[in-house]
Amino acid sequence: MNNHNLNVRGALISEESFEEQGTRDIVFPHQLEDVAQIAVDIGGSLAKVVYFSRSPETPGGRLNFVKFETAKINDCIDFIYKVLYDRYHGQIPLSNRVLYATGGGSHKFYDLFRERLKVTLVKEDEMECLITGLNFLVRQISYEVFTYDERRPEPMQFEATPTELFPYMLVNIGSGVSILKVTSDETYERISGTSLGGGTLWGLLSLLTNAKDYDEMLELSKRGDNKNVDMLVGDIYGGDYPKIGLKGTAIASSFGKVFKLPPEEREKIKEEDMARSMLYLVSNNIGQIAYLNAQAHGIQRIYFSGFFIRGHPITMNTLSYAINFWSKGKIKALFLRHEGYLGAMGAFLRHVDQVPVRARRMGSFTENFSQIQRISGTSLGAVGSLEEYPTNLTAFPLLADPASYKPDTIDLKDPELQRYWFDLLDKNLGDLVEMALQWKGDQHDSRNRASSFENMYRDHLQRLRVEPKAYGALSIRSLLNLREQCLREMGFGDMFEGVKKQENASALEGLSALLAKLDGTPESERVDILVENILAVQELLRKGQLDFPTAKSKVGHPEKFNHLPALKTRLMEGPPYKKAVLFVDNSGADIILGIIPFARYLISKGTKVILAANTSPSVNDITASELRLILEKICYFDATIRNAWAEHDLQVIGTGSDSPCLDLLRVSDDLAARCADADLIVLEGMGRAIHTNFRAKFSVDCVKIAVFKNPQMATALGASLYDAICIYESVNDVKSKVIAESESIVGKPSS
Repeated sequence: MNNHNLNVRGALISEESFEEQGTRDIVFPHQLEDVAQIAVDIGGSLAKVVYFSRSPETPGGRLNFVKFETAKINDCIDFIYKVLYDRYHGQIPLSNRVLYATGGGSHKFYDLFRERLKVTLVKEDEMECLITGLNFLVRQISYEVFTYDERRPEPMQFEATPTELFPYMLVNIGSGVSILKVTSDETYERISGTSLGGGTLWGLLSLLTNAKDYDEMLELSKRGDNKNVDMLVGDIYGGDYPKIGLKGTAIASSFGKVFKLPPEEREKIKEEDMARSMLYLVSNNIGQIAYLNAQAHGIQRIYFSGFFIRGHPITMNTLSYAINFWSKGKIKALFLRHEGYLGAMGAFLRHVDQVPVRARRMGSFTENFSQIQRISGTSLGAVGSLEEYPTNLTAFPLLADPASYKPDTIDLKDPELQRYWFDLLDKNLGDLVEMALQWKGDQHDSRNRASSFENMYRDHLQRLRVEPKAYGALSIRSLLNLREQCLREMGFGDMFEGVKKQENASALEGLSALLAKLDGTPESERVDILVENILAVQELLRKGQLDFPTAKSKVGHPEKFNHLPALKTRLMEGPPYKKAVLFVDNSGADIILGIIPFARYLISKGTKVILAANTSPSVNDITASELRLILEKICYFDATIRNAWAEHDLQVIGTGSDSPCLDLLRVSDDLAARCADADLIVLEGMGRAIHTNFRAKFSVDCVKIAVFKNPQMATALGASLYDAICIYESVNDVKSKVIAESESIVGKPSS
């Protein structure tokens, strides 16, 4: 039977807004036929649906996500019926329409789904789907995994993507508990479990309290104090028991105090205290069982998932405490932001018929937070939808140490710093709305969409003011990326399009004269002019003018950031670089009058040049496709560019990015492959050399060149507004410094 699976090649984000589901869709441009593929994970409380749909007017299709309460399973079935019958425009016969189902409900409601929907229902193994979903998310999604410990100043801390995922242990906590040992994408075994799980908590609290559902029980536990019902170590010993490492606050016996209370006192026990104690009882026992299994099997990584967790702080803190206590701090409890969606994701991904999910390279997907969901009202964080890039993304091969690389120059942990950026971005919203209307103001719904963008992004800022880690680690990069996502969500994918065309045309008019002037200048002066022009152009962009002398006079050159003399000496006196990769920034004068003349100089020295530009639009940044058109025009009047372009000594490669910043762990595999033998890197512009990568270290020589156009960033890095950086970092200098430091340490007498 033809399963009509998906062609995921070139998947990208939809530009259309959609309000009905409140989630983000993924477009598959190479999908040429309708796909009757739907996956549903039916748990004891929630049914999560993932389905593919295609508009008859649009090639390809989109991946949609929606959830229902299992108690209202007929609502879920009604929805799937509409997808299959009301929204379907293809020619696939009813007999070939397939629904993939996992979770206990796939067995319980099997006949009901078959009878109501008249489709083939394929039941998928629940544990296999959980593992497939977890493997995919851990490998693909930034800030997916986190730890939670309320003893730390920052309880929620995100984990780096592990270089080796296996082996790990998955503790899935639903009504009961299953403990799985996973040793590869293909192999796992259930090594243990317990009936003391979420169902135990829900059942006993249903008897002990008036809470009607799990959310109410969790809310009760938040207000409770377990010391009123639990017997603590201090109650027995009068304090700590240091000889065996027990603090006085440790629980010696859950509900142990209740036994000695007279009947009239027992009736006064508060529901919230019992809820707190019961949550500790269940969580502590699960944590201890999990640790004992990890110890027995020699596993260091333990992931927790399941409806029991739901992102609830007390639950996660208790599990973390138990793992930390029994392992003596050697093992951490790991949680996933998407933990409620693992099964549904796995069920769907197991049937994608292109490259198997398990074989995909890390970084091909990213999370879009323009539309968010929470698995419950108690969840610490929110999750966005996943969008697939048109290219596979991988780590830039010339990073000195990818494992220690962090793209963001400063984090936004400080509340004052957070407020500054929230206020600044909120203040600038009006200007963006006006620009959006100028770009597509003639469309009948443009003003409504522009207003929706403004409200959407402002709502996100308000949410992040209260919950800074709701979408992962907060940074300037994440805030700017979120703004771009909201713009695209409302259909403003390239609102600087007209501005870029005008600025490119204006700059091209002046390029020929500039190149002629540079060619007639001695090399010693020429290098100075080339670098100064790049910096001056960034000031010109701010002023909206094309007066080089005026712009140059406004740019400061603090000595600690001015390595131009060293760069100049290396370019003029050292051997030519073999290949340089230039990460470029803005369109217009920046790329045409700044970067291209510099690239042309390198070419004249015998260096092959790669210009790395955004693959997709972001603010006024030049894209790879736009840059290729510009170079083809320059070929008409400049022989150096023409010959290099023809001989492929000058190339334009897309970075795979649609961001104003640059994460070098996520660049296109094409760029990574072509840059592997480069011996010079140039990072240009504030987004790529200041907001991100200011502290990045490389295995080859690097130049970072930009102007501080934000006072907060300037102050944070010891500069002033409109100061320039021209930081030249030579690998040889770094090696010499390391050797000198090593020799100094060796030469010191021991104490």
